[in-house]
Order: sequence, then C-alpha cells, then structure tokens
Amino acid sequence: MLISQIGGWTADMWGALIGLFNFIPSWGWMIIVFTVCLKLVLSPLDFWQKKMARASAQKQTILQPEIAKLQKKFGNNKQMLNQKTMELYKRENYNMFGSCIGMLINMALTLFIFMTLFYALIGIGQTQIYNQYDALRVDYNEKFSQAFAISNTETEIANKEAEIWTAAYNTAEEDNPQTEGETDADYEKRIYSIALQNYASTSTGSTDFLTIADIQNDVLNVYNTEVKQSWLWVANIWRPDTNASAFPDYSTFVSSVNFYSTTEYTTELNKQITDAVEALGENPSDADVTTATATATSQVQKDFENQYNFVTYSVQNSYSGWNGYFILTILAAVITYFSVTISQMQSHKKKKDETQIQTQNGEKSPVDAGKAMKFMKFLLPVLMIIFTIGYNAAFALYIVTNSIMATLLSFVFLKFFEKQEKKKTISITTKNKPDYSR
Repeated sequence: MLISQIGGWTADMWGALIGLFNFIPSWGWMIIVFTVCLKLVLSPLDFWQKKMARASAQKQTILQPEIAKLQKKFGNNKQMLNQKTMELYKRENYNMFGSCIGMLINMALTLFIFMTLFYALIGIGQTQIYNQYDALRVDYNEKFSQAFAISNTETEIANKEAEIWTAAYNTAEEDNPQTEGETDADYEKRIYSIALQNYASTSTGSTDFLTIADIQNDVLNVYNTEVKQSWLWVANIWRPDTNASAFPDYSTFVSSVNFYSTTEYTTELNKQITDAVEALGENPSDADVTTATATATSQVQKDFENQYNFVTYSVQNSYSGWNGYFILTILAAVITYFSVTISQMQSHKKKKDETQIQTQNGEKSPVDAGKAMKFMKFLLPVLMIIFTIGYNAAFALYIVTNSIMATLLSFVFLKFFEKQEKKKTISITTKNKPDYSR
C-alpha cells in the first residue's frame, strides 16, 4: 500500500523525466534511451558500492590467517574470540559492516526506483490506452455525424446509434434463434457478435461512407497511421509482449484503465441513477431504489460497451492476434540470470580463503550463503517473468534494458578493478625489488 502511494506521488516526476526524451518518436525507444541514461547517472553509486565490497573482501582475505590463529587459540571461548577479533579489526582499521552500508543504500535506491517507476509506467500505460480510444472516438463521431447528416453532439450521435443498434440487435435475434443445448449466456454472446456485424453493415445514405463499416475502416486507418504505438515486433507497447490481443476488447479496456472509476463513467452513472430513482416518485421503497440502481448501472455499462465496440470494431478485428512473442519475457529472465551469475562470480573471486569467517557467533555458514545465492539466481529471473508477462511491454523494455546495462556495467567495473589491482601489484613488486646496480 505504501509503495503504491509513493508510486503515485512520483508518477508525475517519472513522467516528466521520460518526457524529456519526447523528441524520440517511438515510446519504446524513448524508454530504452531513458533507462540507459538513468543507469549511467546512478552508476557512480553502483561503482562505489562494488568498490567498497571488493575492498572489504580483500581485507578479509588478508586478515584470514590472523582470524584462523585466534580461532585456534580461543575456539573454546566464544566471548574471548569475539573480543580478540574485534581488537584485530580495530587495529587493522577494518569495519566489517562498511561494505554493507553501501550495499543497503544501493539496494534501497534500486527498490525505490523499480517500484515507483513500475507504478509510473503502469499509470502512463493506462492513460495512453484511454487516449488512444478517445482519439479514435473523436474521429468516429466526426465521420458518423457527417455520414448521417446530424450534428456532432453526444446526444444526437447516441440517439442515432441507439436507433441503429436496436434494429441490428432485433434482426440478429429474429434470424438466429437459440439452438438446443445452447446456454443463455452463450446465446447472448453469439447474438451480440452478429448484431455488431449487422450494425457495421448498416447503410448511411452518404456517398463518402456507404456503410458504418466504411467509417470503422477509416478509424482503423487513423489508428494505423496516427494513434498506434508499436515497437519492433510489439504491436502495442502498452499491452504485454505475449499472446494477449494487441488491441484490448471492452472488458480488458475497462480493467486496464480502471474505466469504472473515471469521471466520465461515474458522472454518467450518477445521472442515470438519479433519473431512475426520481422516476419512482416520492418515497420509493428501498427495494425499488436498489432495483432501479442496478438496472441503471447495467444499462450504463451496456451503453459504454456498445459505444466502445462501435468505434473500435475494425481495430479489434485487425488486432485480435498476439501482441508479441514473449521475447522480452525471455530476455528479461535470461539477462537477469546472467547478471546475478556475474555478481556472484565477483563476490566469490576474493573469498576462496574465507572458509570460517562467516560462521562466527551464529552467522550463516559459507554453505548456507551459497544456497541463498543459488536461490536468488533463480528467484530473480522468475520475478522478472512475472512482471513482464503481467504488465505492459513498456515496463518489460525497462526491465530488459536495465538488466543489460547492469550486466555491462558490472563487467566494466570488474575489469577496472582487476586492472587497478594489477597495477598496484606491479608497483609494489617493483618497489621491493633489490637494486644490484650499485
């Protein structure tokens, strides 16, 4: 709950930061460039944390022989062993928690960015999906009013649509009776689909758009040329890179944008409920009010569903196939796995001689730590799969790009540390080399 609220507070911030890259025409490339820049900006903190962790591991390796001597001498006296160990750490100016501070700061910041950016991109996706529909609805209403020679107002358009829809639905019922064994729900679904086809084939009497289908096809063209936001193989960046339909049907649209919580819906619903209750007269019973409210709610939802399907009929039919091919999901899991593997290799590189240091005073043994690291190696990729399958491809792009950058930066940091340590070793060797020239 708290993270969700924080995500809401920071959504505008992330939206503004991503908006700095709006000179890039594609939202997909915009998010990729933004993620790369964000990772580069945060890289000094990551570098500092890794440097501290590496220095701590090296110091532990140097102190390991002394620790072993203390364990051998005071192994039967835990209190004295801890005291002598602390004295050794103090004498050698070693803080065993020093690297943990950097790690905790880095982890806290990473988690904060991940969760708030997650909610921000989900919120941006909801807005974009709604705006896409709204743009199509404006175009549809303009052409519909032109085709039927009526004013472009919600009332006149809604009345004309209701007239055509009633005729289309009645014709569907007359021509397609319920078959034996067909449930009422299945029959209603079948009739609704046929009625939409009847609605689309209705003649307009216009030379510009002979049927409503011509209007809907023109809306499809607007979607393809002006509204659609795709990226490479992903047909709609605001839908998951999965077998989900590229363009949402009504139920998916409602859940995706929380439509029943919008001002547009609640305003119309309250109006219809108020009218329905007032029509009951004075002092209606609670049962009548409940029934009138339920009927009005059902009717409002049907009206919005019809309106959505009238506008997007051709778009839904054209984009009913897979939105993607799970490529981002696979990449997120694989790259995260390798990223964790590289991190583990780095953390183990300087710890080969530390076989006892983690077992003091009830701490986890090296075996337990190894098991925990192996568990994380598989847990994190699974979490990435869940995030990329369940949410839009825009967030999946962030995850994949962030994971690639993290892996590349870890590799660069590792090579830099190794190069610096090699120079230091050569310098020390040269300094201590005997001079026989005299």
